[in-house]
Amino acid sequence: STAEAQMFVRLLALASLGSATALTYRHEHASPRLSSAGARLWSLRGGATRAAGSGKPKRDEPRLSLKFATYVVAWAVVPTLLRVAYAYVTLPAAVPAPAPSLLQSLGYVSAPAASAPEALPLPQRWQVAVAAAWVANNLAVMVPGRYDSRRAMAAEKACAATANLFTPSGWAFAIWGPIFAGEWLMMLYLTNVPAAGAVGAAVAPGWVAALCAQAAWCAAFRPSVSGPGLLWVPAGLLATTGACLAVAHRALRAMACGPLTNALVRWPIALHFGWISAASLVNLNNWLARVRSPLPLKEAAASASVVAAVAAAAYVTATTRDPVFAAVIAWALAAVAADGAKSARGLVAEATLDRVRSVARVGCGAAVLLVCSLV
Repeated sequence: STAEAQMFVRLLALASLGSATALTYRHEHASPRLSSAGARLWSLRGGATRAAGSGKPKRDEPRLSLKFATYVVAWAVVPTLLRVAYAYVTLPAAVPAPAPSLLQSLGYVSAPAASAPEALPLPQRWQVAVAAAWVANNLAVMVPGRYDSRRAMAAEKACAATANLFTPSGWAFAIWGPIFAGEWLMMLYLTNVPAAGAVGAAVAPGWVAALCAQAAWCAAFRPSVSGPGLLWVPAGLLATTGACLAVAHRALRAMACGPLTNALVRWPIALHFGWISAASLVNLNNWLARVRSPLPLKEAAASASVVAAVAAAAYVTATTRDPVFAAVIAWALAAVAADGAKSARGLVAEATLDRVRSVARVGCGAAVLLVCSLV
């Protein structure tokens, strides 16, 4: 509704006013040219490997700092505090009951009751969970030391035995920008706009569980926790993230949503759902590569990953009538075809890489057709 949109815009403007300086904040451990947002986009490569011969990392590894943690927590807490404080200041005072008349005192006429004061709009438990999960996820992705960190990828020595045939091109990871921005706005919307209560209560269980699983992936996807033989664990955690996002996505699609709710809730969840589904396949292929699986098995896994991605896109498109998931799958497969397993060039026969690229192109085309069927 118009009133709902105006309320959210005012809330966002008020919160942004207090955070204007923080928006220009640069992560203290990153290069002066690398913002914390850019560092976070790089830090969520999700198992992709560097190109062969990329050499040493050009920039220091971004790290979690107290300033960044304070910045993230403030975005989750301050808008709600401002909303509750504003409600308290503008709360109408309770009107006392007038003195009873003689007839009311004798019980012949009922006395009017005093008006009860309005309750403060304190956050509900699911709103607290949404804000806490958003904070935990934003902090977890900034903890260094994962397999996909710059330092770890630069230290890798490419060889035929560990060649990964299913890796997306670097530009594909730019999709984390709209995902993070969209879920930031979604968190503010669900935790501070009363009209979004029904939608928030419906999607919160799945979305909160998904972010918890993604934070667990950040903890597990590191050499100190999961050796090459255990990389199926983080791959499973990403698959769990996708399954939980599927629950949130289906719950949302079962409700009547207006344009604002679609833009602030459905699209971010659908983007995240599609990309994590593709990233789980990337992690699976990464595990097969690092345990030195035979080349025919890795080629079959890469082709099967394309088939699985397109099949998932077809299922989601048919059951939810939402083209966003299929569009993200098309984006991911286009990136796989564009990359062409660069890290494996010179280590694996070009004919093998050509076959993987061809399958990825066909899968991308099929996903595009699914999107066009709903547009």
